[in-house]
Amino acid sequence: MKQRKRPTTQGSSNGHESNNGQGTDSTSAFSSSAAFHTSTSTSSSSSSTPSSKTTVKNTSTTTTTIKSKTGSNKTDAKSSGLKPAVHSQTMLLELLLTVTRSSLVIVTPLVAGMILRVAPSMMEPIYGSIFIEEGFLEYSLISVSVGVVLAMIYTFLLGKRTASTATATTSSSRATAAEGKALLSAEDRLTAEVTAAGLRKDAGLRKGIVISLDLCGLVLASAFLTTHVMFKHSGEFGPWRGPHLTQFVLAYPLLALLGFANCLACVLRSYERVHVRTWMSCVLIQVGAILGLTLVVFQMAPQGQNCPRVYSSAILVAVISSLHKLLAFIHGEVALPDERLERSRRKSQTASSRASLAMSFIPLVLVLALTAQNVTRNPQCQASVVKAHNPVNGNYTILARNESVTGWISVVDENISRRNDLHIRVMRAGHSLIGGMYAETGDSIFGSFYIPEAVRLIMNREKGHQETVLQIGLGVGIASGSLIQHGLLVDVVEIDPAVVDYATEYFDWPAPHEKFIQDGRQFIRNAPEGKYDYVIHDVFTGGGVPPSLFSLEALHDIQRIMRPDGVLALNMVGSEHPIKAQALNSVRRTLHTAFKHVVAFKESPDDDDAYQNIVFFAAQFPIEFEPYEPPPFPTQEEMDFWMKQHQEGGHNGHALRPSDMRDWILSSFQDWPLKTPYDPTKGELILDRNNTLNGMQRLGAEDHWHAMRSLLPLDFWINY
Repeated sequence: MKQRKRPTTQGSSNGHESNNGQGTDSTSAFSSSAAFHTSTSTSSSSSSTPSSKTTVKNTSTTTTTIKSKTGSNKTDAKSSGLKPAVHSQTMLLELLLTVTRSSLVIVTPLVAGMILRVAPSMMEPIYGSIFIEEGFLEYSLISVSVGVVLAMIYTFLLGKRTASTATATTSSSRATAAEGKALLSAEDRLTAEVTAAGLRKDAGLRKGIVISLDLCGLVLASAFLTTHVMFKHSGEFGPWRGPHLTQFVLAYPLLALLGFANCLACVLRSYERVHVRTWMSCVLIQVGAILGLTLVVFQMAPQGQNCPRVYSSAILVAVISSLHKLLAFIHGEVALPDERLERSRRKSQTASSRASLAMSFIPLVLVLALTAQNVTRNPQCQASVVKAHNPVNGNYTILARNESVTGWISVVDENISRRNDLHIRVMRAGHSLIGGMYAETGDSIFGSFYIPEAVRLIMNREKGHQETVLQIGLGVGIASGSLIQHGLLVDVVEIDPAVVDYATEYFDWPAPHEKFIQDGRQFIRNAPEGKYDYVIHDVFTGGGVPPSLFSLEALHDIQRIMRPDGVLALNMVGSEHPIKAQALNSVRRTLHTAFKHVVAFKESPDDDDAYQNIVFFAAQFPIEFEPYEPPPFPTQEEMDFWMKQHQEGGHNGHALRPSDMRDWILSSFQDWPLKTPYDPTKGELILDRNNTLNGMQRLGAEDHWHAMRSLLPLDFWINY
């Protein structure tokens, strides 16, 4: 018996079969609407036939259509004869190249890579260099995870909401039909319900992404205002909690919002009918691309000014969000490979919808306004010193400032003396002072900076030639300036050009034999062998030292570039307290491993447990010092010259002035050795492959932070 052909509606065919016969494809939601209109006439003609068999078959066709709409392709293939969805590279490309996903793959790495680099450096002027990255990466990953979880919850609630709304809509249509209108067939009702629910869910996902991007832009645009408010409470927060509490108004919410937006972008839209393997491939590619590009952006821009990077990112995110709104207003969801801009998808552009569109651009306007306000009025974002930096009744005057390669470098004068009528001028680098002097005398405010000069007093050396010195880390040029004054040829390696410029202009650092603006470790690795008689090593800043310059390999490089009877003078900040001495013990052990003879002295005879400068002298021969002889008292002409320079407000010739502090330090420092004897079993050997010095400095860095806050008040530190 010849079997009767199964009826198929035109809407079902358009909604399920692709042109190439490969099963379901990524089709637009308007096809569901077309299926709704087409199936109305088809169902009407089918219902005119009194055969109950035809009615059953029409119901079967309706079931097949709904299953296909919900993605149950395997069951549908058996009941309707359609081919199941297959994994296709074309479908994968269409998923990846939607406007939403492709724009987020570009924006997310740019913003995330920037904020991972900039956010810690924004904390450095207030909290120093040791604490700003402590746990930052871990909390950042947690923030992204929180955003992803919130997106999953949002998607789940959105699905339930759209489903309940669709049910209410169907009930309303039934009530309307009961009043006298034609009752829709079961197929028409279910098709309309699925289509409406899908479109509402698409709109909800789009709205979630746009709102999260708007918030990202506002967080970035207001970053310097919110962090400045948090900085005012830094004394209450402390150096451990302060950076993280401040990041809760900057990096952490921003990363959570980016995670939220990207998770929503990975959710399939109602018109995307693809195999689960295709969808998973899309998600993996998008996540991998974002992570890889974020790492590239993070590595490509390690230095630079923070304000331009933050505000350019804020404007970029706000513009992308506004473009999404505009495209949604005109076309709805848009896919790049097949735009599908049929008339049935376009929204009616009424006066109320246009007003709603105009209101949606308010975040962009706010971002632009905040950017303009901060760029023109916020003193932190100015390239030079402005009036806001130096209020009329302020206690300090910023003479110069520069956001250089190592962060904020500034030169500050004290207006009101608190030290026996002696005013100070300091060079600030982040949350530390890398040098300073008393304005009236030209003496260094840190006596330990004079101790490295004692290398020229070491005996048992050949001194019948022109002696050469390498100084790693300049500061304000106290030690190198004195050695230059004594006729030694001094080469200086300094990573930050602003430090060199300010030392010359504001602290009268005399011109050295040669100066090199580069990383100290790179210089000693490439410097010629046996060139220097002395190496002065002083790179402490921000509460700690760069670990790479204290490793055994770095000390071997220093040993190589010195003459056989060369001497290393190395300064670090530490404490002999048993709990806080881990970093000190590790540096001592590493120095004793590299050199045969090592001696160490503190900067003062005060409390042995105090956190203070400690200067090591290391050589391959026994270290003994000649008695220090103060220079002769200056002539009257020299005194008149220095007095004239002082009256003119300068510090010229400070290295040539008589200095009671220098004379006292160089005459007395040998009486202040470390009280704790060297124990090779204490401390770790610092190696490049396992350098843990940064972690050892945490307790000492906390003491240094509190010492800086006791030396200078809060208003000094938050004004940079």
